[in-house]
Amino acid sequence: MKKNLYVLSVLPLILMINQAVNASVESAQPYVEQALTAQLDRKTTWQRLMYANKKGQSDVSYQGYFTASNGKNDLKLELISNIEALFQTDDDNHAVRCRFPARSQWLIEQLNIPPDALPNVECTELDKWLSQIKPYKATLIYATDFMGNPSSMFGHTLLRLDPKDQKQLNLVSYAVNYAATIESGDDFSFAWKGVTGQYPGEYSLMPYYRKVKEYGDFESRDLWEYELSLTPKETDFLVKHIWEMKHVTFPYYFADDNCAYRLLGLFDLVRPELNLAQQFKTAAIPVETIKAVQKQGLIENTVYRPALETQLLSQVRQHGKGLAKVAHQVAFAKTEEMAQLLSGYSDVEQSQILEMAYDDLYLKFTSRKVDEKFAQPRLRKLLTLRSAIAIEKQRQPPATPKIDPTQSHYARHISVQAGQLQGESFVEIGHRQAYHDLIDPQGGLRTGTQLKFLDGSIQYRDHRLKVNHFDVLSVHSFNPITPFKTPLSWGFTLGWKQEALDHHGKFNDDDQHGVLNLTTQFGYTIASQSRDHLCYAQLQNHIQAGKSLDDGWRIGLGPIMGCQNIWSDQFNSLIQVELPFWQDSNQWQLKLNTQLQYVLNPKNAIRFAWEYQKQDHQDWNKTSLGFVRFF
Repeated sequence: MKKNLYVLSVLPLILMINQAVNASVESAQPYVEQALTAQLDRKTTWQRLMYANKKGQSDVSYQGYFTASNGKNDLKLELISNIEALFQTDDDNHAVRCRFPARSQWLIEQLNIPPDALPNVECTELDKWLSQIKPYKATLIYATDFMGNPSSMFGHTLLRLDPKDQKQLNLVSYAVNYAATIESGDDFSFAWKGVTGQYPGEYSLMPYYRKVKEYGDFESRDLWEYELSLTPKETDFLVKHIWEMKHVTFPYYFADDNCAYRLLGLFDLVRPELNLAQQFKTAAIPVETIKAVQKQGLIENTVYRPALETQLLSQVRQHGKGLAKVAHQVAFAKTEEMAQLLSGYSDVEQSQILEMAYDDLYLKFTSRKVDEKFAQPRLRKLLTLRSAIAIEKQRQPPATPKIDPTQSHYARHISVQAGQLQGESFVEIGHRQAYHDLIDPQGGLRTGTQLKFLDGSIQYRDHRLKVNHFDVLSVHSFNPITPFKTPLSWGFTLGWKQEALDHHGKFNDDDQHGVLNLTTQFGYTIASQSRDHLCYAQLQNHIQAGKSLDDGWRIGLGPIMGCQNIWSDQFNSLIQVELPFWQDSNQWQLKLNTQLQYVLNPKNAIRFAWEYQKQDHQDWNKTSLGFVRFF
């Protein structure tokens, strides 16, 4: 009896809901038919909103992204379901226009649905979110490479969203960041998981000043800000789509499906005529994607935001190393000793010293090299001493580099060189997939870094064709000593190369055999204040394996020294001397490598190279002249 009474009591409610659903379906039906006739499900924007793949299915795995139960696999069904949902009433924040504002807006515009034909909906959370961001303009941000993190060695891109008339206050704007979600305790597996896509990548929104602090202060990375030509309407549509993606993740790959690739997808979405992401299916190097954006005329203005360390080193160039060394002493002295260290200097020099000392200590504090208990009383004392000197600010902003990253050389190159090897003529053809080495044109990139990925060459000599070398990965960071720190320079190379060896692993001036090679090196670097000239000295370790070696392997250990010199915008050179001691032969081997380059234009260069080796009273020479094409 009670059961029957319950059924009778809820029956009117069920009938009312059913009538409402039927009414919404009836209201939507003309627009569904219009959409099917126009084949909206095949339109580029709908395909991109759904992240459609070549099979016509969505790459989104989160079921909440779809309104139809099988919407992931049937994008036409998902389209129909979304149109019908537009005409349904729902609770606050649950209507389809609240959950999926971008796709709803697109459907309403495509079908010319009048506002009075749709039910009123409340989207409190979305409205509050949009009112905080106030999207009007979009700016693409490029953070230069950071060699301390495998995922950031190629740099990083993010998107800043600026309100109207707030150009001078863009630090408080919001930034859209797409990054991998890293689990704690992944120190050793981090690189492998990032290469194989085992981390989820997702969009996040945060105040821009947090990223400036992270990149510019903590990691000492310069920022380049590229204001885009997206209209306010396009920017608004992009932001609404970010809202739709708040629970969606994709497998994150360091090389291709990364921050740069996903941002290109957003630009393609708001401008269907673009196809930027498709250009970077195999590799998406951030700086290369910015060049692609620039080619499409999307960049209106460029702003350089130097890192705190860049600003500090600029003061060294302005005031001299002598005062910079004193500033470092003052920054780490006891507060009661600071005034004594400044005695003997003029008021102007004291001002310069105190400003550098403050920036030095603040940089150490923000990068967590010193704790708050140590830093705060000293920072206060430095400010007190500086305020007592009635002289205007001495620090000047660093000059904007002549060449910005969009004007740097392209990451890939192909090379052809010919010459003499031990009196015999040879020809070599080389190719590098990415990204930059010490002899490349340095403009627009960080001097003293080398990151080569899949770099190899084949050689034709003595009627034989063979692989000359193939580096899977070569990473080197030559971080110069400054008055404020003595950083360690380091590097490693993993690959395969030809060595001057006979069949028994002995040094030979006539024959060559291939070996697997792992080289690691650690040491220190000095550089001119402009960093046009950089020299390094390191301890290098070689581990090699191959059939031509007597035991199948050998180890070498010895010093390596070199200099990188930028003589002009067109001419640069690299000279390197290695002196490994090989355990299998108990002998030292001298290796000398010299390269000279003349840059014809950003895409073409001519190189001269000379290599010399000596061991066991035998000499080995290789001279070549080559042409390099960057693309």
